[in-house]
Amino acid sequence: MFKIFAIFLSVISGFFIFIFINTPELKESGRLVAYRGGGQIVDYKKLGKDGCTAKAIVQSENAHIENTIESIRDANSAGFDVIHINIHRSKDNNFVLFHDWTLDCATNGKGEVAASEASLLTELDAGYGYTFDDGQHFPFRNKGYRISHLTTILDQYPHKEFWFNLKNNDEASFVALHELLRSRYGDRLSDFVIISSEKGVNWFQREAPRLKVISIESTKECVKQYMVYGWSGIFPEACSNRPILIPPDKAKYLWGYPRRFAALAQENGSDIYLWTEHRLLQDHTLDIENGIGVVTGDVHGVKTILR
Repeated sequence: MFKIFAIFLSVISGFFIFIFINTPELKESGRLVAYRGGGQIVDYKKLGKDGCTAKAIVQSENAHIENTIESIRDANSAGFDVIHINIHRSKDNNFVLFHDWTLDCATNGKGEVAASEASLLTELDAGYGYTFDDGQHFPFRNKGYRISHLTTILDQYPHKEFWFNLKNNDEASFVALHELLRSRYGDRLSDFVIISSEKGVNWFQREAPRLKVISIESTKECVKQYMVYGWSGIFPEACSNRPILIPPDKAKYLWGYPRRFAALAQENGSDIYLWTEHRLLQDHTLDIENGIGVVTGDVHGVKTILR
């Protein structure tokens, strides 16, 4: 019995030694992604009550509001490698930067974004509704913040990587975005990632395979598969050739985190990112050194902690 156990232990030990020796080398450090182009810190418990980001902000040293020319300029100056933005297709088939489905919470406009023409959207005060003290003060009102055309931002930053969180979930929007990117930015398609629904993922993979596209569902499936057999050194197909977004509190459950996980991902065309959103940034220096990127809207935190 002891002999059988010893053989079993030797086989298992040899297997893990093989995995250890054959783990690929880390190719690069983690990168910084400006969540929604950078913006204000958010109280997510408060946000959960009515879904209005503008009413859930926390007073901080961050200077601008999300998805604006000003916030993107600030993030770019702070050294962010990638800019994440929310985009909507307007009634007249243009794409603009904005997060909410409706205009009522954050702006001085009303109604759904998709029901408005871009000419109206770009005239609104994008900072009108932002308050950190339940409406006693509106520090970003009448400060010149506007909703911008997607083309304005892409033309202004011709060498920057962008992630587009496409809010629309209809085929007309998929077609319109693909046509815009293909016709106007065809030489930059490798710099773009589209975040969509599963419906969007299926459409873009079928009709626009040059564009990387991910969804919450595909990310969950990737993480689930890696948790099941990532320890074996086999990298799931669902995780290949894409950004992999990880909630910070789940990272400890992923085999080889941070360095081995990051190296294995990079070997398979992927990069790992901690998805921290609009929370106060923690010191992720060691994560970044070990190949883990960070998605954060805390531009001031990056300036003071990570740069």
